[in-house]
Amino acid sequence: MFAHTTSLTLRRSLLALALSALAGAASADVLHVELDTSGFGPLSWIDLQFNPGNMNGVVLAEVSLSHLSGFDASLAPELIGDVTGSAASGFHFANTTSWNDLFHAVRGKVSFDVTFSGLADPSFNTIQSAFSVSLYGADKVTQLGNAAADGSLLRLDWTPSAVAGGKGSVSTGYLDGANVSVSAVPEPSSWLMLGAGLAMLGGAVRRRNKAALPAA
Repeated sequence: MFAHTTSLTLRRSLLALALSALAGAASADVLHVELDTSGFGPLSWIDLQFNPGNMNGVVLAEVSLSHLSGFDASLAPELIGDVTGSAASGFHFANTTSWNDLFHAVRGKVSFDVTFSGLADPSFNTIQSAFSVSLYGADKVTQLGNAAADGSLLRLDWTPSAVAGGKGSVSTGYLDGANVSVSAVPEPSSWLMLGAGLAMLGGAVRRRNKAALPAA
């Protein structure tokens, strides 16, 4: 009975460790965005906009896109404002202009990671920077999906940290859940913690099962 109780307590503790790793993943700075455009036809155009907030001339944020999939590099993208990069290397939205836009051909299942970075200062913590995702048909005019009033299927609002040197926070201003999904990308430390917890849990279960086997 004591061995069973100890084993149960150990398993609960290890499960709590694994869940705490996932909780840490939910607060990660990097977000993963997915869209399935296959239902809209063989070719669509994604419109990615970044409007950096500023206060008294100080611009607060930048955005980087990485791990792009489904972007058709055979058609030239349209870059407006302070946007650089390519589908192969990723794109970067800087903040020297108030409006930055990437218009790119996409096919099928589309995905990318979004990383926000910027200043952290208590005096700026009410100023948001907005990143939005819209989708258009092959004609580059027809809006697709269940768009908000501003045409976006997704809007992410980044707010600077209220503590100097701290991390900012991202909130979802709008999400067309039928066509777009957003998830946090776990930090490497979270994956390591989760992996260690699950490995220890598996070891505990194997030891318990072995102990339960009848003696030969």
